[in-house]
Amino acid sequence: MQLEFNKLQKELYAQFARLGCSVAQSVDGHDSNSSFDYESWRLITDAGLWRIPVPQELGGYGQTWQDCVAAIEGLATTADDLGFMISILGHIGSLRVILEEGTNQQIARWLEPLMQGAVAVTAMTESTGGSDLARMCLAARPKGEGYRLSGRKVHITNAPIASFGMIAGRIPSLGAKRDITLFFVDMNPEIMSLGETEDNLGIRTSPTADISFDDAELNDINIIGKLGDGLRTLYRIIAFERAFYGVIASGLIENMISKAMKQIEMRQAFGRPLADYQYVQGRITDMKIAAVQCRIMTYAGMEKLESNAEDSSIICSISKFLAGEKLLEAAEHLVQLHGHLGYMNNGLSRQIRDAVGMRIAGGTSDIQRINIFNQLRRLHRQSEAVPERAFAQIATE
Repeated sequence: MQLEFNKLQKELYAQFARLGCSVAQSVDGHDSNSSFDYESWRLITDAGLWRIPVPQELGGYGQTWQDCVAAIEGLATTADDLGFMISILGHIGSLRVILEEGTNQQIARWLEPLMQGAVAVTAMTESTGGSDLARMCLAARPKGEGYRLSGRKVHITNAPIASFGMIAGRIPSLGAKRDITLFFVDMNPEIMSLGETEDNLGIRTSPTADISFDDAELNDINIIGKLGDGLRTLYRIIAFERAFYGVIASGLIENMISKAMKQIEMRQAFGRPLADYQYVQGRITDMKIAAVQCRIMTYAGMEKLESNAEDSSIICSISKFLAGEKLLEAAEHLVQLHGHLGYMNNGLSRQIRDAVGMRIAGGTSDIQRINIFNQLRRLHRQSEAVPERAFAQIATE
């Protein structure tokens, strides 16, 4: 597993770390207003973030997803804004779907706008199922030469500001357990409607809302991948996003460490800097250990996904689990180390509000545990079955 950056990755990390400072300068205002930082979005778009993993023949830079991760890690270390980073993930999900599953016609229609920064959604969650994708109710029914899509997605990242994106649903006419299908649609008021932008406790810089379809007309260009094969693609996209959470958390924690170090070196208690006390040192070292753990799990997950390893889903869920748990722990350390100043309504206490959301966004910590266990059980049963099959083969020879 490659943890050290090559020359290009170092350059990308540094470039986007500089751009992250723009996000940090305006985050408190956007948090207060529950608004999106369009200016910083334009800056990272102009810097080519979305073009990094796209082949050159399609208008991209022809680099790797690991290179893209390095850029996002750099951004996270200075951005000081979990919401902005979550919006990036929502956009990248659609970018990856188009690249991996899109037809030539779909790529021609949507890839360039994605790279130009037209915001996208990756909509999966419904009120009936949450992370249980097999229980989705949004459905498309054949009509004439196309389909009619009806249903509702809830709490969708980027929905109020998006131009298009991936919508997960089903085509019931394909039959039970064979009908999960992915759609890619323009966020056109003629085919969909938006709910109210949600007033959330944290991650307020990443706008969320419900998306509803009522007999919306779709054509073949709106179908991503094979009919009924959506679950396979969804699980891969979800694992990919879960891996990303690790470097986002790691970068944010590194930023918190920087803030905390300034405080404990400056503030004195009983004639000594706070940094001289072991209980303070323990909090700082816990934060650093957490940042390293989260970072390593992202790169481990990316490597597993690229090699199609059987345990890739486990590693990606561990990355997401650690991101949620460790970011919240680090945010609490940050507030405690600043005393009453950390408890005031400011950029320090915002870290806790946002970190609570990290344990929910992208699948709760409990869901990650369930996925890890289910995958362990699956691998265990496979390993138990191998000797039995081998014995049966020998017995028949």
